Amino acid sequence: MTSLPLFYRSVVPLDRDAHRAWHLAQPQRFAFARASHLVPALAEEIGAACRHLPVVFLPESLGPVPVFLVGAAPGQGALIDDAGTWTGRYLPAYLRRYPFIMGESAGNEPLVCIDAEADLLRRDAAEPAESSLPLFTKDGRETPLLQERIRLVADYAESARRTAAFGRLLQDLKLLRALTIQVHHPVTGESHVLHGALGVDEAALAALPEEAFARLRREGWLATIYAHLISLQAVADFLVPATPASAPAAPVDAA
Repeated sequence: MTSLPLFYRSVVPLDRDAHRAWHLAQPQRFAFARASHLVPALAEEIGAACRHLPVVFLPESLGPVPVFLVGAAPGQGALIDDAGTWTGRYLPAYLRRYPFIMGESAGNEPLVCIDAEADLLRRDAAEPAESSLPLFTKDGRETPLLQERIRLVADYAESARRTAAFGRLLQDLKLLRALTIQVHHPVTGESHVLHGALGVDEAALAALPEEAFARLRREGWLATIYAHLISLQAVADFLVPATPASAPAAPVDAA
């Protein structure tokens, strides 16, 4: 991989011989993501997460992509404590699959890969503690833990393709508008304004031609769109809107 995804530092193909003695820390800790205020989201998980995590879209060269907002500003994640424990009610699939990932290269079949520098890994047979589980058995077979992670990685890769198509469709139908999310940190009191995010424009959605609206319904995206709109109200769950206490909370406004 020439460009590594968020949080990954050294992606290598998973190998039953080279990684025979490797263990994965259990329960999984997420200190590696503490400094991020954004976590990639899959379209299919927006419905499950919408009451707990705000979902916005970021403009990318291949089309807008959904992300969970998990902090007030860059470097200020709000849902991972000092021990690395996720404190939110919904754990994004992107974090659940780490340190595994699907790797692709031109002309080759996709391979399950692993971040060889992940702090979650115990790499020496003499090193694993009781709080870790092996990836392989002594004779090189996949353990139940690894089988579950491989399924998650494969499912994630397929869902990511559908998510990319969803973002492009929203863009093609001109349903996205710029958002400004104004918040202040509940502990430090510092104010932050998050720029650059996109959200579905309800007026544009209501004004869609019947054929375009029917396409969204036919392809199953209407529920996802409404879940995204509901999710914007979840900002107040862990980020306090920077509005007077006497005023209606309105953390998301058009830019």
